[in-house]
Amino acid sequence: MNSLNPRSHTSGRVLLTIASCAICFFFLSSCHTSTGSGISVSGSQEFADSTQCSFRISKDAQGRKVLQKSTCNYDIIDFIDRDDLKKMLIKVTKSETSFVDSDASQSRFTINVLNINDTKGGWKKEVSGTDVDYSNKVVVVHTEGKGADMEDTYTQYSLLSGEKLMTYTYGQLMALIPGTSHKRFFGYLSQQSATSDKPKDWATISYVSSDKVIDVISIKMKGATKIPPYTPELKMLVAENTPNKVGNEGKTAILTRINRVFTPGDIGNFAMQINYYLPDTKEPVMLLLPVRDDHVDLANANYDKSLFEVTKIN
Repeated sequence: MNSLNPRSHTSGRVLLTIASCAICFFFLSSCHTSTGSGISVSGSQEFADSTQCSFRISKDAQGRKVLQKSTCNYDIIDFIDRDDLKKMLIKVTKSETSFVDSDASQSRFTINVLNINDTKGGWKKEVSGTDVDYSNKVVVVHTEGKGADMEDTYTQYSLLSGEKLMTYTYGQLMALIPGTSHKRFFGYLSQQSATSDKPKDWATISYVSSDKVIDVISIKMKGATKIPPYTPELKMLVAENTPNKVGNEGKTAILTRINRVFTPGDIGNFAMQINYYLPDTKEPVMLLLPVRDDHVDLANANYDKSLFEVTKIN
């Protein structure tokens, strides 16, 4: 009968261990030099950030059970500027508190934004609201309107600087500029705003770019008639003698003949149309606010001056 050589058995185990270590070392090395997408990575780390999600149940002073949760989301947004492409890293941390035995809740957001090519800069804000959107290359914080006398309200910030651009109720109107992430926006703020930005007996119109406030306009009614407290029907129009187009069911103007190196003189030939339905009137009462040289052209605005008082307040 053949017998196993103990020394041979031991040396075999050693060789197997060495081989296993070599395989492990190979895979560990691969993890350090490539990503899940197959892109090789080497060199020193320049920037890193991480946040953990959390959830806990506790009791307040009245003995009520309170749910507290924190979630974090990262995204990279390409912003095509005038002469370069900026890769903006946005980090949105949501902290939500609610009661177990009711639907009452409160949410706060911490928004951090930085340019990946310049990590020394960037901005940070803490805001309350329902959710955050940045699909139009601006940061928009939505506050849900609760109750019959409140409308959904949105506060818009520049993705590049964090500057507050405007607050508006319901959806805004937008002008797209081909070849760039820069846009123009109209926003209407009614008296039924769900935020502290709330006009009284008037309405506010904001005309802003992606990174700065351009014009703020007040609309009031003359005499005893009060302006409707809700957001009216809003549309975007374009001049007939230009190639500009309207899309998105009248919410968007497309400035087809300009590009990323536009000048203020290139921004125009479109207008915001506001339709009010007043008591005892069958047809809507219209205001038309045109844009010329990248400003609201009140001198050529079309509205009934016996009914409305329209002024710039910025």
